[in-house]
Amino acid sequence: MPKAFRFEDDMKSSSATKAALAWARQGAKIIALHGIGENGACTCGKRQCSSPGKHPIADLFPKGQHSATSNAVKIRRAFKSYPNANLGVILPRGLIALDVDGPEGEETFDGLDLKPTLAVQTGRGAHHYYRASEALPKKKVPLVGIDIKDADSGYIVVPPSRHHSGKPYRWRRNRKTAARLPASFVRSLERKATRTACFENEAAFKAGGRNNELTKIAGSLRFRGLGETAIAAALRAINGAACSPPLDGDEVDRIAESVSKYEANHEEVFGWLDDVEESEPQFLAYPYIVKGAITVLDGNMGQGKSTFTCAIAAAVTTGEPPPFVDEIEQGTVLFMSAEDDPSRVLKPRLMKAGADVSKVRYQDEPFTLDERGLALVRRELTANTPALVIIDPIIAFMQEGANGNNATETMHFMIELDQLARDFDTAILIVRHLRKARADHAMHQGIGSISISARVRSGLILAPHPDDPRKRAIVHAKSNYSETGPAIVFEMESEGPRSHPKLVWDPCEPDLTAADILAPPEVERGRPPKARDTATAWLESVLRRGPTKKKILDGMAEANGITMATLRRAGDTLGIIKSKDGKESVWSLP
Repeated sequence: MPKAFRFEDDMKSSSATKAALAWARQGAKIIALHGIGENGACTCGKRQCSSPGKHPIADLFPKGQHSATSNAVKIRRAFKSYPNANLGVILPRGLIALDVDGPEGEETFDGLDLKPTLAVQTGRGAHHYYRASEALPKKKVPLVGIDIKDADSGYIVVPPSRHHSGKPYRWRRNRKTAARLPASFVRSLERKATRTACFENEAAFKAGGRNNELTKIAGSLRFRGLGETAIAAALRAINGAACSPPLDGDEVDRIAESVSKYEANHEEVFGWLDDVEESEPQFLAYPYIVKGAITVLDGNMGQGKSTFTCAIAAAVTTGEPPPFVDEIEQGTVLFMSAEDDPSRVLKPRLMKAGADVSKVRYQDEPFTLDERGLALVRRELTANTPALVIIDPIIAFMQEGANGNNATETMHFMIELDQLARDFDTAILIVRHLRKARADHAMHQGIGSISISARVRSGLILAPHPDDPRKRAIVHAKSNYSETGPAIVFEMESEGPRSHPKLVWDPCEPDLTAADILAPPEVERGRPPKARDTATAWLESVLRRGPTKKKILDGMAEANGITMATLRRAGDTLGIIKSKDGKESVWSLP
């Protein structure tokens, strides 16, 4: 039985020799391929090469893929003789690659609804690697835009090769392990004898039973591992051929969408723990910000949360760590801000912090993280995987109408967000405002359900320093993967009324606690919390998404336990602007 495939760090090496030897250690066979020259042409020298950068070097591999080798001496000799060669591998037994080519292939792959896995970005698409316990059928059902590779179907080009488009083949940062390919999917690839569906003059499915019949068919397809796109295409064909009269197209698509929400097969939900590769938690900035997980930063408005996040972002873009950490991962940053204008606030603030703004992406249109929003973010992370994602404030990105204080709704939202962090091995830093009312635990002080605090792996709280209100302190209040770090202390120095403040780091204070920085001033101690304070913070977070009809606000407020009188007082506190949309009142922030 072949050994289980394990990803090796040398596979990411810029040296083709190192990468080739790592693949050989995992059971692959190696072929040196002609590379791509500086002029963009294949190094074979043929002016109209039909397979630039993808065909074997005949001097070394006269029988093409049949000359492939796992011999270390031959591998070193090949890439020493041809240092600019591309690297081809015949995959080891048990490893499958889905070669996704172009937009058509991407659409097909999305419809398969397979687990995220180890992947390589190619010139026109991606290679997705999976482990398979069953051999692939010799005759496979074709998948539009996808070529399926295994140990018996030729070689595949891998990093650090160069595509003829000029783009390098590169490993995506999302993970280091190959997911298991569901056995149901492997079985679904088997091409059976062709059978033609035959319907008599009377349609098979008549009015009254069409919806149920199509739903049953969709369920069968889902169990076999098909995703929404494939199910919808099949149902539309059956609807036109077998339903009398055919259902409306939108209704057919709704059936596909509804059924696709169910898990395809128990094999995708459960697995053997023995198949799990152990790994150590990784940090963007140890011990405060975790990679592949969510970190939360809590703090009151106007206390410096955004200034701090910009300082961290700047450090990531340059790779120069702030003084409270030994090192910080260098990379790009994605900013999703519902509060800061990119031209007036975000870019000037980042430049003040010394950021390389050419490595910062930002959200150019407002949207919430509903199904569409999450899909947009997933595509952005696929195309430009950042080291750090900053979402400020998190409550502004919750789905419209969602109750941020409802534990169930919030937990589902946080699970989706956490999955993004894990799939792309990126650090997500969310920002949250503090509520006025005192909570039983420091991590419960943030606005919204405690499900937010429960799901994050690291929690930071920012507040004025108890001994010097000119300073800010950030206490590490929660840490699941390490010991908590000492409190971070900084000051914001003003450089003029129209200039963004400059952040100056002070020495850390290990003895400073969350209780110290959250304790109210002496004159406020003992004052009961006001419902208006909580309502004001809630109302501001809602209106930051944009103008909202008063009728909708009333319903949302009632769901959050806020009375109409308290809502009006909260509006007065914020100085909200009241306007009309027809006969309906609309509230917006000044």
